[in-house]
Amino acid sequence: MCLCLTLAASTSAQKVEFSADMRISDGAGRTQNLKLFVGKMRARFDLPKQGDDNSGIGSILIDFDHQFIFLLVPQANLYLQIEGSAGTPFYSGAWMFRPYSPEHPCNDWVSEADRRGITLRCKNGGQDIVDGRPAQRWDATTPEGAHGSLWYDPTLNFIVKVLRVSKSGVQSGYELQNAKQASQPLTLFEVPSGVRKFTLTRLADVLAGLGQW
Repeated sequence: MCLCLTLAASTSAQKVEFSADMRISDGAGRTQNLKLFVGKMRARFDLPKQGDDNSGIGSILIDFDHQFIFLLVPQANLYLQIEGSAGTPFYSGAWMFRPYSPEHPCNDWVSEADRRGITLRCKNGGQDIVDGRPAQRWDATTPEGAHGSLWYDPTLNFIVKVLRVSKSGVQSGYELQNAKQASQPLTLFEVPSGVRKFTLTRLADVLAGLGQW
């Protein structure tokens, strides 16, 4: 009965839809601001345009129900579809951010670290606030000296902040800001009409500057 209740709670939480700004920091001191939309078993990332570059990916659409990933290149009116096993890392990795077990949001991070040969220990760090919203902090360490924390928002059922510090002291992570819980239009997660499909080989060539549109 406890297991059924846990699964029911998790399934209900998976249905929470919202939008947010996502600020990502890499290990080189650079930051990038994305727009995130989370629907029912779907997600969308809108990436910022890089200067005058018109050949870059503008949006990433993920359909977990059908296991499709679409990379949109709006300036060229093209998209690339990734399907089958090629998208597995995206689908499995997504549950690190929207965990199956709300009571133990760190479990998927521990499993992913173990898959990479890293021993990660995680413990509850207590209640906290992220961008004005209540969150649960979980603190993690490795035997090699790396450490970090993640913050889980139980209302959104999403890990809204991650801070990682490598054993050499390099910091990286992300944080969600201005989260707004609301139903997201289905059109956000669909490829716009009139956009042409592109092959992986051809897109790779063009993005590398080796071909022409």
